Amino acid sequence: MVDKTENWSSSWKSSKNQTKQRKYRTNAPMHVKDNFVTANLNDVLRDELETRSLGIRIGDRAKVMRGDDKGAEGIVSNIDRDNGKVYINNLDRQKIDGTLREKPFRPSNLQLQALNLEDEDRIEKYDVDDFSGIEVEEEELEELEEDEDQNEMMEKMQQQGQPTEFDTEEDEETEETADESEATSSESEETTEENKEEKEEK
Repeated sequence: MVDKTENWSSSWKSSKNQTKQRKYRTNAPMHVKDNFVTANLNDVLRDELETRSLGIRIGDRAKVMRGDDKGAEGIVSNIDRDNGKVYINNLDRQKIDGTLREKPFRPSNLQLQALNLEDEDRIEKYDVDDFSGIEVEEEELEELEEDEDQNEMMEKMQQQGQPTEFDTEEDEETEETADESEATSSESEETTEENKEEKEEK
């Protein structure tokens, strides 16, 4: 029987051994990994909650503080707690095949600007009376749901082999290129025929 401490131990959190520190984060149980997905709060949230950081949840509005997308804001659409990655709506990257995928961010590179308070117990211990200044607007959450529905439809269409908007654009470009090549070939044929007629006249 394998000793659990060979894979993970809570004592590794304070270890100076880098290997144990990496294993502590990689092999940690899910309830511990939940604590890794936290982000700093902006000044307004800090004043209201009197804390510097808070766990990230889907529906929170976050701002990118480092990297190529620094300064961009969006609603958190997905959280990969196992790998410690956060995905923000409308912050995408284009893959080689042309499809768009939401870009993963480290929680340490984000700052929370507003909170999803559908579960009011989330900040019950902070004794906040007025949620208006710290809560994400309902319109933003509705927009997130609409985008998620569109993404699901796109994925289903791709799985069923139906053409997406990107595929349609590619087909249009291919047709235009084909038309241009046909026009060029017809012009060259006409020129060749004219040269033959001139030679015969001579």
